Amino acid sequence: MDKPTVGVVIVNHNLKESLRETIESFKKVNYPNVIIVVSDNASKDGSQAMVRELFPEVELLAHKEEQGYARAASLGMAALADKTKYIFSTTNDVILDPEILNVLVDYAEEHPQAGVLGTKIYFFDRPNVLWHAGGRVSPIHGHTYHFGWERQDAPRYDKIRECDFVTGCGFLLRTEVVKRIGFFNEELIFYSEDADLCYRVREQGYEIVYIPAAKMWHKVSSTLAKNRPLQLRYSTRNGLYLIKRHRIGFYPLSLWVNLFLVCPFKMLVFLLVGRWKNSVGIWRGINDWRSGRLGWIK
Repeated sequence: MDKPTVGVVIVNHNLKESLRETIESFKKVNYPNVIIVVSDNASKDGSQAMVRELFPEVELLAHKEEQGYARAASLGMAALADKTKYIFSTTNDVILDPEILNVLVDYAEEHPQAGVLGTKIYFFDRPNVLWHAGGRVSPIHGHTYHFGWERQDAPRYDKIRECDFVTGCGFLLRTEVVKRIGFFNEELIFYSEDADLCYRVREQGYEIVYIPAAKMWHKVSSTLAKNRPLQLRYSTRNGLYLIKRHRIGFYPLSLWVNLFLVCPFKMLVFLLVGRWKNSVGIWRGINDWRSGRLGWIK
């Protein structure tokens, strides 16, 4: 029986060599009907020319201005929405098991209530150490975390299960669902856009499922990681947005605990170790959220 078409969206910003390796990894995936789109965030390192030269079959969305991760990924999804039954959204720093799409699509075809299907993700430089085995948001303090993070892979991580969210570093979306609810919330720019999408899919009655047999390896090379205060500002703002928007856990307790205990504790720790700029980033993120200031942080 013919396999349904899968669209792949790879978001890139100034990681030419890593992007090349990711595309080459997708070319080795054992799946017959794949359309690859690279949504490039105004790269200046030759990424766009590299895609055109080495991978002419790949559709390149060459943005002249940086869009942010959420919008760049959404534009890639929109380009595929009318062509594919499923969309696999990912980043420019992953390597995949050749059977990953077969595993995900086979499960999705047999389980129509699965709206988002997540993968088992390892650290690239530690191939048997887990980075993600499904995601959870604490009902007490609203903090997101990955099951299995920094743990050696083990049988307990080999069970298919429902999750609060799965990471957008690599997940399969049912196209008909995301066309109906919309793609990523573009105003979040970076961070929590994947969890927000998962919660919106669940609100439509679908399941968010972790599929351990679908494997990939992540280089964990976030563009924002070089600017930790800005990273914390985005993650703090968007985390508070997520809790309030979806009434996470024992809401509003979860919001108050995060706002008045978790955030101040993190700020204090950074101050004690001499990283006061990180504390300022968290404080600014809180103020952005209180002011309803989403979108780019200038």
